[in-house]
Amino acid sequence: MKRITFALCFTFISLCTMAQGTHQKRLQGNPKIDSLISEVKALGGNPRVTYYFDGKFHKKVDITCQLMNDYQPTPSTGNPQKDAQNHLVDSVRKERSDRSNRIYDAIRNTCKALTDEATESYTWEYHRNGVDSVRYTIALGKYQGGDTLKTWQHNREVQYHGAPEIITFRYDPLKNNNGGPWMPKGFGYFSYEFTPDSVGIKREDRVSFNKQAYTALIQPIMRQKGITTRQFYIYCDSTYTPKDMKWKDDDDFAIYEKSLDPLQPKSENRGTVYTMQSKELADSVLSQLIQATWEFLNENSNLVFFHFHPHNTYGVTGINTLFQNEDYHRVLNFYRIYLHSDGDKEFNIVVVEGTGDMMIPMEWLIMKSWKNGKIVYDKKRMKNITRQQARENTARNRFKTTRQYTPID
Repeated sequence: MKRITFALCFTFISLCTMAQGTHQKRLQGNPKIDSLISEVKALGGNPRVTYYFDGKFHKKVDITCQLMNDYQPTPSTGNPQKDAQNHLVDSVRKERSDRSNRIYDAIRNTCKALTDEATESYTWEYHRNGVDSVRYTIALGKYQGGDTLKTWQHNREVQYHGAPEIITFRYDPLKNNNGGPWMPKGFGYFSYEFTPDSVGIKREDRVSFNKQAYTALIQPIMRQKGITTRQFYIYCDSTYTPKDMKWKDDDDFAIYEKSLDPLQPKSENRGTVYTMQSKELADSVLSQLIQATWEFLNENSNLVFFHFHPHNTYGVTGINTLFQNEDYHRVLNFYRIYLHSDGDKEFNIVVVEGTGDMMIPMEWLIMKSWKNGKIVYDKKRMKNITRQQARENTARNRFKTTRQYTPID
């Protein structure tokens, strides 16, 4: 009996271990891409890694790069003090230029290496007098009994669809480049998408986001010693018209996503901010939160929709998305988690949920509520942060979009 009990326990533990990490393993993708991510990070780049589900599971990697104008040291002026200052500035400029070149080279070398493994690939490069244009489009692998590879081409642009791994890299020179020492001479955009399954889960077999189950997983993490909590509330109806975002200090929102007016004439958002003063604690909490989210996704593998960015860090002068689940097709509510930091003093995890328009005002760091443009401030927070500082701390992420809903009934 003891042997049987031990065997059953061992089997149960084995099954649990297999369940954990299921998505991580299935969505691992190409090891050369993981090496590229590590190299770009080490060079100070910011590769964006997203796992998402829209009936199929996907891993998406986006990396931007640039090449600076060719480095030339500042000519000597004969003034020792001025030359020493110029030398210091030149060293910063050279380091930036070298780092940019190495990120570009890492991307291009990865693309070259992957063409040797490609099911089909397209390469076009143009180089003349310091002007470069580059195109890589690569398809890796084949689906068994699923999609077949499709190809589209227009002039020098080629697109593939229907392969497990698709890579694109496009680099173009900057028009009207004035040759300035701090100016980029061109920009590049790298994209990798890994889709392990050719056939998706049918919509009727998908389930809505279970907020209660997810909250039960993360609440013990967010209630640890050293974490303070506060909340804010946002209400907006048809009596208020938001300004167009123009990247000015008087903008209303850091993030504003508008739903279709006929479907949702008013909006209510509730935010919970978890604040930590220790980077060590913040990193630990983030690691635990990421693992809990993976566990939730492993147990709820047929959600209608989710986006997960486990490689994101606490954003500085902005907010980075960690997780979002918006059931576009069935209900109009949303649930999101953002990461924010003011540098090395304060680290915030922000959970925002609600219905209608998704709204985060510019002054969310110091407010209790926002109702049709009228703000009630948190006096305790304002002892350490001014309105201007609160705006500057969130100024990097400003965008306005419209969320489209497709009825299914």
